[in-house]
Amino acid sequence: MFGWMGKVLRVDLSSGHTNAELTPREMAHRYVGGRGFTARYVYDEVKPGTDAMGPGNKLIFAPGPACGTLVPSSQRWTVGAKSPITGFIGDANCGGSFGVGMKQAGYDVLIIEGKAERPVYLFIDGDTVELRDASHLWGKKTAETVRELKREAGDPDLHIVSIGPAGENLVKFATIQDDERTAGRTGMGTVMGSKNLKAITVRGKAGVKVADVRGVEKVSRQIHDNWRANERGIKALHDYGSGTETGLIYNKLGVLTTRNFREGVFPAYDGIPERLRRDFWLKHRSCFSCPVSCAHVFIVPGGPYAGTFGDGLYAPSYHYTARLGSDDVELMCKMTNLSDQYGVDECELAGVIGWLMECYEYGIITAADLGGIPLPWGEAEGTLQILDMIVYRKGIGDVLAEGVKRAAEIMGRGEQYAMHVKGLSLDARDPRGSKGWALGYAVASRGADHCRHIVPDFMSGRSPEMTWLRTEFPWFKGLDRLSEENKGKFYKWFEDVRAFQHALEVCLFGFESKDRVWTEVLADMFTSVTGVKMTPGDVIAMGERINNLERAFNMREGLTRKDDTLPARFLKEGMTEGESKGQVVDLDTMLDDYYDARGWDRTNGFPGEKKLEELGLGEVADELKNLGLLK
Repeated sequence: MFGWMGKVLRVDLSSGHTNAELTPREMAHRYVGGRGFTARYVYDEVKPGTDAMGPGNKLIFAPGPACGTLVPSSQRWTVGAKSPITGFIGDANCGGSFGVGMKQAGYDVLIIEGKAERPVYLFIDGDTVELRDASHLWGKKTAETVRELKREAGDPDLHIVSIGPAGENLVKFATIQDDERTAGRTGMGTVMGSKNLKAITVRGKAGVKVADVRGVEKVSRQIHDNWRANERGIKALHDYGSGTETGLIYNKLGVLTTRNFREGVFPAYDGIPERLRRDFWLKHRSCFSCPVSCAHVFIVPGGPYAGTFGDGLYAPSYHYTARLGSDDVELMCKMTNLSDQYGVDECELAGVIGWLMECYEYGIITAADLGGIPLPWGEAEGTLQILDMIVYRKGIGDVLAEGVKRAAEIMGRGEQYAMHVKGLSLDARDPRGSKGWALGYAVASRGADHCRHIVPDFMSGRSPEMTWLRTEFPWFKGLDRLSEENKGKFYKWFEDVRAFQHALEVCLFGFESKDRVWTEVLADMFTSVTGVKMTPGDVIAMGERINNLERAFNMREGLTRKDDTLPARFLKEGMTEGESKGQVVDLDTMLDDYYDARGWDRTNGFPGEKKLEELGLGEVADELKNLGLLK
């Protein structure tokens, strides 16, 4: 097997037993790797109704076949399980180097089962696999954990993922940290903490063999050539990072996540990216195999948080500023650092605090409810206090640690201001001014999430229009971000492409071809790495198979069309100012178009038996029929 290493490592924390199995060849050819593998294993091995934080849930780590090869930006990996915050399929995608370490140790998949009696960490060195005591690590932040494990192993190059105190304390939106990169969404760190697993270290000496070296070189050169031709877009990523520069575009178009998505324009944001670059950036930093260097090491030069440092200001650049009504750049950096060290999802944390601030403004939640902490828009010290209370589940933090949806339900107040879909807080632009993303938030399998699609329904300010769109979509009339027309079938295509990218594990931000259909490039990548012939149509079919499998998992957990929705704010309240003024989302029109494009039933949003069989998911159709979910 080229690209794949040929082994799956299974670790039962309850018994301490470990076992290496062969990577199923048919699974590799049908689900590729990464998100495809995690979706298949979670569907097969996590039974309906399983407690997401019980020993029956399983945590699946998987890189992709391109990971560890010459293919640029192919270092990513996915971790999947049933999500403790949504109750549906959960996964998080991450850069860094852990996926490469798994491949070098000889594994395509790592399956974590059961629950350890006491804190442990997993040590993997090729065929040597051991569970070791982690009592001395429990309570430590992620950087402290990494330093201690590297010291113990005597290896500064050890690949490590770990959880912080948030995961240990079962905060529902805890993350898993890979050095300075984060597997952030859906509470995968919570699942890891529920199993008493503090960290995983991995290393090995295996190389990743590819089928066609010249083919890999060719497609890699094409990607590099595309980057050079797309100087404006790639240069912006390099100079400002993906989040900070994107925030400028969002502000211009009136879709910046301002004051808990109540507004879309935050004038103070316009000076933040340049100030960061001038006063805070120390140097560029890349994930393994990526020449874009969209990450930046930062340090706070003065003020109450002087000396605070970290890496990567993607979501925080607007979630910890505009979303909280704050122009305090130093606070944003401090929150970013603490989020990484505590191991907490920045998007969900901003969702919780933004909700609190709006409720506080309207008198729905008071300082007395928050243990005496005042929380007006832009409040710095109170924000840091609330973060600490959430991580350690102190006082009201014990409720807030459940996430914005459950916190609002438990408190019985301000539910209309909880900005989430399926329990997961919105993570990027305001959907009223970006109708393709509105549909994406509503239907994404893991909850409100843009990385399931990244539909390019506006490109202004960064990338030139992709010339191949008119050929691929004959009905295409242009990238109109404010129109609902044809968004269902347009979105479906991108959602399937992204699912394949997440399976191959190629970074979504480092791959943006403007003159060649993306499916052609991805097919060439897969074929040259694995030697398995792939066509552009196969790329769509594999992505569609993954998306339908995830839908089937969610159906077993009770999902219906009513869950494919948005907060009422986006459906009824027009934007108040800016270039998206007056906009609301006509979601039902787009949902019908999307279900039709997928071959799903409009009434309940379920795939039919014929569609599942067409995708080679006949056994899934049989199970859903037995459960009474298919006619």
